Amino acid sequence: MLKKPFPSFAQEIERQASSICSSLVLPNPGSTNFSFRLSRFPTEGTETVVDIHSSGKRLFISVSRFLKSLRKELHFSKNNLSCKLSIPVEISITELDRSEPILREIINDHIFDLSSDLSSNIDEDHFFIFFTDSYNCISSGISNPYEKHDEQWIRILNRSYGAELTPPRRNVANISVLK
Repeated sequence: MLKKPFPSFAQEIERQASSICSSLVLPNPGSTNFSFRLSRFPTEGTETVVDIHSSGKRLFISVSRFLKSLRKELHFSKNNLSCKLSIPVEISITELDRSEPILREIINDHIFDLSSDLSSNIDEDHFFIFFTDSYNCISSGISNPYEKHDEQWIRILNRSYGAELTPPRRNVANISVLK
């Protein structure tokens, strides 16, 4: 029997967030459409998942905001096995203009050079990116990119804060996370 390795806190928070945020829209292989997901888990502030995908000539952005700290709930639930994890999530979706600055950062070959430098420490900021152009893909994670002065990560993160303001805030769902 194979044993699955115990995921680090960073991997666990990303896994849990992915299970309750908006669905990731993947392009058909070879379609030239793309899909991008940025998951932000700062120690302070709103934990957010930003999805951008193309469908033909149209671009869409979906923003999932956790209205209660997923980090704190995960930490508490690990110490209290009888605790039911329930996180309210706000999901906003709209079309995205092709002139949005984040697109320059994600739709180029440099996205595939994104470094991974993920820590398992619970007290650090953790960020994850998944990107596919329907031919290739990258999955990368980093902890504390501002302290590490990782320019490529910082550029993507900074532009994501502006892009996430595009969709109107409107949908709130209370969802339980399965353990």
